[in-house]
Amino acid sequence: MKATVFRCGRCGKRYANPLTHVCVVRMDRKRRPGKTRVKPKVTLTCGTCGKPYTNPLTHRCTVRTDYKKRRAAQRHAERRREKAARRKQAAARRRAAAATRKAQAPKTTQPKQQAKRPAPPRLAPTGGSRRANEAHDYRDCFYANKPDRFRAAQDCPAFPCRVYREGHDHGYHDGHTAGHADGYTDGYTAGYAQGLTDTTAQNG
Repeated sequence: MKATVFRCGRCGKRYANPLTHVCVVRMDRKRRPGKTRVKPKVTLTCGTCGKPYTNPLTHRCTVRTDYKKRRAAQRHAERRREKAARRKQAAARRRAAAATRKAQAPKTTQPKQQAKRPAPPRLAPTGGSRRANEAHDYRDCFYANKPDRFRAAQDCPAFPCRVYREGHDHGYHDGHTAGHADGYTDGYTAGYAQGLTDTTAQNG
């Protein structure tokens, strides 16, 4: 309980002992100081919340608590528990699916053997003056097996002979195409110049 008797006319504060009162005001205050009056007042302090009050009937005791903090921590803990439960359920589903796949998979006791590639089929000889397994010169074989008026071409199945024959065919066609293009360009240029010269000579 606190009792005050006076009210300062300069600073407006209440006090009980004039000898211990310290008046504090702003230096640039424009309001004129009033008169110090006698206004007794009794103030009680609540022992629960620590707030002062004058009328016990109108005092509302408010105590600060950490309810909001505890409620937020509880919600956070609930979310963490729900998340952990979802992770456990997902892991259990994955384990069950893996067990199902393992049970459905065929069981093999023998180690897997690597499948061997089938060997390429050997070409049977198609004729000719020499056998495929006989060592011979591929150039002589190519010219000896060329077609003529009495027989058709005889393709030797030996690898060097086949490579030489394919390269000769490709080179012949490529050379024929390139030579035709170059010859056509050169012939057209020379013929055009010669024709222009002859026409000029006839007209002159």
